[in-house]
Amino acid sequence: MKIAPLIAVVATLGLGIAGWMYSNQQQTTMKLVIGATGGPDGTAGLKAVNSTLDGRVASLSGERKKALEASAEAHTLMQRSAEELAEAEAELARQVAARDEMAEKLEDAKARQEEIEKEVEAMLAFFRSLPAPEMASVSDLSEAVARFEETVNTEKERSQTLTAELEEKTTVREAAVKKVGQETTELARLDGINRRFEEEYRKNDDEFIIMAVDRRFRFVVFSASKDSGIVAGDTAPLLVKRDGKMIAKLRVLSVGDGQVVAEFAPDALPAGVSIEIGDRVFLQKPIGS
Repeated sequence: MKIAPLIAVVATLGLGIAGWMYSNQQQTTMKLVIGATGGPDGTAGLKAVNSTLDGRVASLSGERKKALEASAEAHTLMQRSAEELAEAEAELARQVAARDEMAEKLEDAKARQEEIEKEVEAMLAFFRSLPAPEMASVSDLSEAVARFEETVNTEKERSQTLTAELEEKTTVREAAVKKVGQETTELARLDGINRRFEEEYRKNDDEFIIMAVDRRFRFVVFSASKDSGIVAGDTAPLLVKRDGKMIAKLRVLSVGDGQVVAEFAPDALPAGVSIEIGDRVFLQKPIGS
């Protein structure tokens, strides 16, 4: 007779424990639902976060596109500047050669002029030294002196012409040197832009290791440094690889405190394959890389 009450007590305790476990399970489920859809107090859930991040995708994608277009334009300008610099250097070399040739001609003309002047002075001195009786043919001597003076004047004019040409060549050379300097400065500036772009672009070769996987809410977590180049909502997805083969694509949801949260589409995974801890994550390079 005493066994029946005991069984009743045990049954009551069992029902109480089962009810408590069911209530606890219900609370856990409710927390997960609130975490995904948001709570009545205005708390944003994962879907709301995804919606907000989707709104930032277009803006960030546009900025990335502009950066790539600006880099391509800078690269084109750098190539054009390099070509112009080469042309300017070639022109400078031609101008320098022409100037040197003109300088040699001018030196030869000056030397010739000095020789003629010495010959004229010697001839005049000789004429002056002749005795009076020998001065009968003064007209002939005057004609000879006139010819010498004409030769001297001709050489002077030629020397002046060469000097003017040399000054013109010097002016052109100075302009060419200035242009080369400007092209060199512009080339250095464009080279700096291209170097910075290449430094950012090389970040595409970095790899990251998945540290956590949540298959229920379809997201993974991995560590990444602040300068990794990963941006939330970027249109260029991340690639998950295993043994060198791509198994999934990720879309970044958030980046902060050295960790990245990214979602994946289970139906896009190969049959029988699932993302695991330890899988490698790579940045997908932009189209046209």
